[in-house]
Amino acid sequence: MILTECDSCAEGRASGASFCEACGRPLDETAAVGSTDGLSGNGEGGESAGPADSGTNGMAAAVAKRGRNCPHCGAPGAVDPDGYCEQCGMLAGRPRDHTEADGDLVAAAVSDRGRRHSRNEDAMWLAVGVDAADVVVCDGVSSSFDPDAASEIAARTAGELLSRAQHPAEPGTAGEPGAEPAEGTGPGTPALEDDGPEKPEPALPIAEIVGMAIQGAGQAVAALASTGDPRRKISNPACTIVAAAVRGPHVGFGWVGDSRAYWVSPTGPAAQLTEDDSWARHVIAMGVDPRTAMNDPKAHAITAWLGADAGPIIPHIGAFTAGTAGHLVLCSDGLWNYLTDPADFADAVRSALGLATGPRPLLEAARALVTYANSAGGADNITVAIVPVHPRFEAETDSDAETEPIETATEASDNEPSEA
Repeated sequence: MILTECDSCAEGRASGASFCEACGRPLDETAAVGSTDGLSGNGEGGESAGPADSGTNGMAAAVAKRGRNCPHCGAPGAVDPDGYCEQCGMLAGRPRDHTEADGDLVAAAVSDRGRRHSRNEDAMWLAVGVDAADVVVCDGVSSSFDPDAASEIAARTAGELLSRAQHPAEPGTAGEPGAEPAEGTGPGTPALEDDGPEKPEPALPIAEIVGMAIQGAGQAVAALASTGDPRRKISNPACTIVAAAVRGPHVGFGWVGDSRAYWVSPTGPAAQLTEDDSWARHVIAMGVDPRTAMNDPKAHAITAWLGADAGPIIPHIGAFTAGTAGHLVLCSDGLWNYLTDPADFADAVRSALGLATGPRPLLEAARALVTYANSAGGADNITVAIVPVHPRFEAETDSDAETEPIETATEASDNEPSEA
């Protein structure tokens, strides 16, 4: 029997199969074991954040085919497909344990397993262009079966759809329908509610594009229930999602679940652009004290998600045009759970960016936020993406600007999961 390998998750399958039994992705009949055709890696562990990968994660397994560098002894290409170094014998960990995407001055993203989980069930996508970025962060629902497959295919599908979309030339012009706008731009948005330069201008077509991408991701995740392991039919793979399209000063964003988007200005508290689809938010809206709600064991129980059992997917969407410079931050709850206060979140982001001491590269800033979450306990997987957004008078760009997936690197996490 001739075996080939899924370019998404690196699982073997018999020749002639149309779909990967592990992750549900359609399979290319020409993708032979060990082949790197179609991959735009750097040969040193970097991989494309392109259509075959959820920003980084889908291609992470493909790195193992060529052999990763050992994080313990440094031996180049010595990590075997089982994750062990052939030189020192140490377990190097899964390639998806820690992934990074560096878009230079345009955007950066980092995803990490954290300190307590045995695997990374988060996934991300990042594609950049000239003053343009498409960003997706997904968080697998741990109580479902194969949540890592759900987050991976959701991030990749949404990212592909965002990158292919034709954005209207001007915000406010007619766009294709497909998503229901959220009411406002979410709770706790002091920087966006005043009459000053921070106040957003409508750019709904961009948001509608994001909403359609999320709907496409939802369909892809739902399809997993009928592919691969039969246990997926009993406990459908599921995940949350937050996504954004940035074109110059225009930002469209959308979400389902409790992964978040924030707007961080040079001063003041962060503006949370999203509203969690969670039990805590539901009871807070009914009048329960926020601190009491967040301390309840049910606080993080989500009320909306992507998956076959989720029902119709109606993403929340929103948009704004930046009046002053700031940073768009997308993250999973592995980060924001340690920074629930908007002022604390903003302080942490500004500190990571080095705004007070001298600017850091965006990738270093994203790493610093992941390190912060791990230092605070690392109880969950952690994913964060940072995109600087410049106001209209600083960066006026063609809204049809295309984005290109960027090279990414994967490495094993140094964090050891606890036995608890």
